[in-house]
Amino acid sequence: MAMAMAASKLLFFFCPIFIYLLVLSIAQADPLYHFCSKTGNFTNSSDYKSNLNNLLSSFSSNTKIDYGFYNDSYGQNNDKVTAISLCRGDKKPETCRSCITNSSQVLTQLCPNQKEAYIWYDDCMLRYSNRFIVGSMEFGPHFWMYNVNNVTDEKEFYEKLNVLLGNLTNLAALGDSRRKFATGNATTENSQQKMYALVQCTPDLTRQQCSDCLNQAIKLIPTCCSKRQGGRVVSPSCHFRYEKDPFYELVTTTPPPSPAPLSVLPPPPQATPAPLSVLPPPPQATADAVPPRASTAAKIAKTSAIVQTTIANVLPILLLLWSLQHV
Repeated sequence: MAMAMAASKLLFFFCPIFIYLLVLSIAQADPLYHFCSKTGNFTNSSDYKSNLNNLLSSFSSNTKIDYGFYNDSYGQNNDKVTAISLCRGDKKPETCRSCITNSSQVLTQLCPNQKEAYIWYDDCMLRYSNRFIVGSMEFGPHFWMYNVNNVTDEKEFYEKLNVLLGNLTNLAALGDSRRKFATGNATTENSQQKMYALVQCTPDLTRQQCSDCLNQAIKLIPTCCSKRQGGRVVSPSCHFRYEKDPFYELVTTTPPPSPAPLSVLPPPPQATPAPLSVLPPPPQATADAVPPRASTAAKIAKTSAIVQTTIANVLPILLLLWSLQHV
């Protein structure tokens, strides 16, 4: 009887832990993409490794920054590390810091001895290097993703989308040194197709650099996302995304006073969609290349594997406690 009561208490104790681990395994999604540069390596006992750890730790523990942009350097000479982290402009500070903490842990595992590395999640981006990267517009390595569903009227959709992205590009570029971010939506007149879009630059860029980066990304729409209801192009210095349904937090984007007139981008030429499931990785960090993208099915399979592993590890304990309870 006493054993059954003890087992019952343990079962009551472990059930919330099991549920938490299961939810955590699902919530911690895979990164969208990561890249380990071949420009230089370090050893675990090196000053560079120590400086990198100190720098990344200072990012995730910094509670004074509430606008989602971190950049700093640590160390001297050849052991100096510079890092940049940017959270999506609609994310709350606690979500941002959690993403940066997770990114730091995952990236240093994926690229254990590379001096330069990049990682992207939905909520944030992190990169570090042994060169000074602050204030430099860099478009490579970049990648893209797209919605598998097609639009009903491609010509009208992309004409409206280009106007929307052009306006948002100008709005984001007008941002200050803390945030260069803009969101908006539009609806086509004839087919009544709704679209939502988000653009963002790292705020260390100048207005011109931000515009140039986003325009370069938007020009890839015919290549990456032709006919698609949604798509995104992501680079170290900027990114954009559009979908037919809302995907961002509805926050007000307020531009600085006296904005410049908005320019309108011409509609993209017709193009057939490019396959993205298997593409060669970029040869180096500064290359203007497209890395491989895992298919949705592969990502679902990987997430399923994580969940199955969690269940396999914890379920035997729960079954043992249940059997003891019913002895």
